[in-house]
Amino acid sequence: MSPLLFWSILVTAVPAAAQAGEPVAAVATSPEAQLAELVAVDKAFAEKARDLPFPDAVAAMLAPDAVLPARGAKPFLRSRDEILAYLKANPTAAEARAEWIPVRGGISADGRQGFTAGYLTITQPDGTKQPGKYMTYWGRTAEGWRALAYKRAPRPEGAVESLFRPLGLPDAAAWRGAAQQDALETLLAAERAFAAKAQVVGVGPAFAEYGRVDAINMGAGAGYTESAAAIAAGFDPEPVPGLSIDWGPDFGIVSAAGDLGVSFGRITPKQRPPGLAPDAPIPSSPFFTIWHRDTPTGPWRYIAE
Repeated sequence: MSPLLFWSILVTAVPAAAQAGEPVAAVATSPEAQLAELVAVDKAFAEKARDLPFPDAVAAMLAPDAVLPARGAKPFLRSRDEILAYLKANPTAAEARAEWIPVRGGISADGRQGFTAGYLTITQPDGTKQPGKYMTYWGRTAEGWRALAYKRAPRPEGAVESLFRPLGLPDAAAWRGAAQQDALETLLAAERAFAAKAQVVGVGPAFAEYGRVDAINMGAGAGYTESAAAIAAGFDPEPVPGLSIDWGPDFGIVSAAGDLGVSFGRITPKQRPPGLAPDAPIPSSPFFTIWHRDTPTGPWRYIAE
C-alpha cells in the first residue's frame, strides 16, 4: 500500500535459463542463487529494452495476466494486451526508449516468485530524459521469469546508488513442507489490519508498525526511502488520526511457499479535494504492496511499496 504515491547480491554463476525469454527448467538451490537468477533476468530485459519502444519493452517481460496500476476509470489493468494498449496510447511513452537497473530485490522460499526494484530513465525521441523508479513482482512461468505486476513512478533528479542489495532472504528450511492454504487470506487480512490501525494511531505510526526494518518505499526523493522508521517519518503528523486517508485490498497474489505476496487495492482521501463537485465521488488511487513473513506463523510485514 503506498499512500506516499497518490498517482499511479550475491551473484554466483547464473544458469543459461536465466536469459530473458527462455524457460527455466529447474529452480536454483539456494535463495541467493535464485535471486541472482531473477536479477539477471531483469537486467537482460533491460538490455533488450534499449532497442524497443518503451511499451514493447515492458510488454516483453509481462505475464499474460500481469497487473498494472493505472490512471483513469479503471484502477488496474489485468492483462499484457491491455497494458500494452494503455502504454501505446500515452504519447510520452509510445516512441520513448527506456533503460533501467535493479538495486533491491527478494525471493520466495520456494524460488518461484520474487521482486525487483530499481531506477529507470525514459528518453523521448527529442532526447528529453525522464528519471523514474520501478517495482516488478515476478513469477516463474512456462516462458521463464515473467512480471506478474509492474509499476513505475517519476523521481526528481539526484544521485542514486546502483549497488544491488537483497531484502528479506528467506530461510528455506523453515518453509519446507509448511501447508499454506490460507496464505493469501492472511496477507489480505494484514493489509486490512494495517489500514484499520492507521485510522486509530495515524498513518505514520501504522507504517512504522507494519513495515520490516529493511522495507523500501518509492517515496518522493531521488532514491528509495529505506526502513519502516524512515518511511513512517515521511508522513506529516495528523492533528486527528483517521482523517487523512483510508485504503483496503481488492485482490492479491501469494507464493506457493506462503512467505511472499502482493496486495492490490485503492487509497481514498478522507477529505473532499478542493474543486470537486459536491455530488461527485471522491477519487481513489491504486496501490500495490509487496509483503513478506519470516516464518509460517510469523506476521506479514510490508517489504516494498
